[in-house]
Amino acid sequence: MSMPPEPEPDLIGLGTLSADYQELVNARPDYDRAELFYDGMIEEKYASPRVAQLLNRFGLNDFPSFNLAHIAVDALTDYLHLNSVTAENNALDNVLDDLRDSNDLDEEVPELLKGASKLGDAYLFVWPATDADGNTVGVRMEHQDPRVTRVFYSTENPTVMDRALQSWETGAKETLRIRANVYYADHIERWAHKGKVPKDPKRAKWEPFTEDGSPACIANPFGQVPYFHYRTARPYGVPLHLNAYGPQLAINKLVTSHLATVDYQSFPQRFALVDPAADLGSVQGGDFSPEHPLDGRSPEAPAHSQLDSSPAALWNLEGYSQVGQFEAADPDAFLKPLDRYIKIMAQATQVPFQAFDSTGDAISGESRRVANEPLYNRVEALQRSFGSTLRRSYLFALSILEEPEDDITINWKPARNINDLQGWQTLILKRQMGVPDDVLLAEAGYNSADIDQWLAAQKNSEPNPPVPDAQNQASQVGGTTEGVTSYDNAA
Repeated sequence: MSMPPEPEPDLIGLGTLSADYQELVNARPDYDRAELFYDGMIEEKYASPRVAQLLNRFGLNDFPSFNLAHIAVDALTDYLHLNSVTAENNALDNVLDDLRDSNDLDEEVPELLKGASKLGDAYLFVWPATDADGNTVGVRMEHQDPRVTRVFYSTENPTVMDRALQSWETGAKETLRIRANVYYADHIERWAHKGKVPKDPKRAKWEPFTEDGSPACIANPFGQVPYFHYRTARPYGVPLHLNAYGPQLAINKLVTSHLATVDYQSFPQRFALVDPAADLGSVQGGDFSPEHPLDGRSPEAPAHSQLDSSPAALWNLEGYSQVGQFEAADPDAFLKPLDRYIKIMAQATQVPFQAFDSTGDAISGESRRVANEPLYNRVEALQRSFGSTLRRSYLFALSILEEPEDDITINWKPARNINDLQGWQTLILKRQMGVPDDVLLAEAGYNSADIDQWLAAQKNSEPNPPVPDAQNQASQVGGTTEGVTSYDNAA
């Protein structure tokens, strides 16, 4: 397919460009903050400048944080594994494989999903890949960061994407230019601005960009904005670890303050109170004098001190009324609140506590499944949201290639799975009570595509295909069913 001729109409987006650009810029700090918390690089703030100076002296002002906030993201994204993307028309499977291979989607899709989970939003740009003559030779499917791209929805119908803005910088200082492409359903506008864009839209001086030889207005023959919005909420997402920010800051402060006291616990500060009435003229004073010894011997020669370091010996110190040491802060003052803040983080993010602390007592498989139930629900909600967007992304790519319309199925690795003997025994009891086999296999954690294939294959050979026997499953792993299922993680 060749691209249609360029449109003649004037650019129409200048009126909203500045407002859209400012909205994109204003959203960037929140995305940056989300990434800093995920990476554990958030800057610590202290109520007292004196405390900041003391920590700076100890080299703790930029100490890497004791980062736990990322677990609130990873605990969910660890379950976001694609088994496959398939079409009802088997002839399209090769086309889908080509799209995956040419765009490195095995690597890009996991990063896309993690980016959406970490920042709240991520975008997939889908557009024809053309040769030198403008003929379509493939499809570009590119992950784009929400700090570079932002989509805008119709005010009348918030479910309809009205336009998308992509903006980036080129050059620096005197040569700095802000580029902006605005994607509409029927055309694409290309703009440029010399230097920083003023916040006042009346002072902004956007100009059509044609310096690369292409027109400032390009036709979009596909009738829709070529961006697909992966988000954790609507209309724009929120980072999955947003509620971990507060507990993480408290944890950072506790850990940093504790580290500042560790040296004093290992090497305590000591003191001696001088008795002003003491007679320092005795021989013992030489033990502490820079002139020691006072008996005329060479300072390099061995000398015998009157202070015996042997067990149960008594040190007779002259000139001091009292000696002692300053006690360092009790570690429990830091470690007990630390445990509490970790629990608060688990509660605030609705992630099971064992994801943050795996050192507790072992729990049974059934207890773990109950504890993980809120997590499974959230994972399945993300699978539905991300899966729907990914499905539309592939359908649009197929339309670009002028392939026949067909339904696309996104197959995820199930979030729930049963991998213990007690769980399999429960499934057997449910089967005896009449629960259908496909329901039981789904509860066991097998994906729907495999279940349909197994039941179809066994339908003619066995009237009631049995659920895999729990004891046989357990024997594969020496008494438990852990590791029974295996999955193809190809995107």
